[in-house]
Amino acid sequence: GRWLKQAPVIIVACGDHSQSWKRGDGKDHCDIDVAIAIDHMTLAAAEEGLGTCWICAFDAELCHEILELPEDMEVIALLPIGYPQEESDEERHNRQRKPLDQIVGWDRWESSSS
Repeated sequence: GRWLKQAPVIIVACGDHSQSWKRGDGKDHCDIDVAIAIDHMTLAAAEEGLGTCWICAFDAELCHEILELPEDMEVIALLPIGYPQEESDEERHNRQRKPLDQIVGWDRWESSSS
């Protein structure tokens, strides 16, 4: 959207698959480690009064090309950062959140259809 183009800074969070840790069964933790770093950046930005928005809907190939990244490097997410033009709407955020019992299971897997 237009607001994204107005952000003074957009961090392009990338992961290097040639350097990322792989679990014994081969699972590549690149995305997980980058997600942890992004989460810390969003919290640090909020502490400074800045607004962020995790962007996953983008053309990954185009970003890779524009930034001239090596083959093993993957663009994971975009993180625009700037000062918000308006205060956050806490009521709207509360309406959009799922109740805790829909996202937390106790002791075993419980299907939401049961």
